[in-house]
Amino acid sequence: MVSIKSTKGFFISFLLGGAIGSVIALLYAPKSGKHLRNDISRKTNELIEEGKKMSFDSLNEVKEKAESTLDSANDFLNTGMEKITRKTKKVKDALNSGVNAYNDERESGKNQSSSFMEDDENTHMQRK
Repeated sequence: MVSIKSTKGFFISFLLGGAIGSVIALLYAPKSGKHLRNDISRKTNELIEEGKKMSFDSLNEVKEKAESTLDSANDFLNTGMEKITRKTKKVKDALNSGVNAYNDERESGKNQSSSFMEDDENTHMQRK
């Protein structure tokens, strides 16, 4: 994957090399001062426009990659949250089932002990 720093370095080198090459070529060309200044101005404007276009293209590419990364992160987060929600519901359901089973067993134990006490009292009463 190409890093932003290496792309930036390449971009700067390209512009600098183009500017230096253009100036040297124009200075050694057999033209009058007025024509030479016009050529330098035109070439400089071309390089500036080319640099702006490359900057704009690079910026758009970075934006697209950032949006793509953000979308991937959101998808990952949403998937994780859904899994956590499902697991939490399962744990809550299991806990509620356990509490209900405990309460049912406790009530059943109370009913058995109270019927046992009643039977015991009835037995005592019959003996008297």
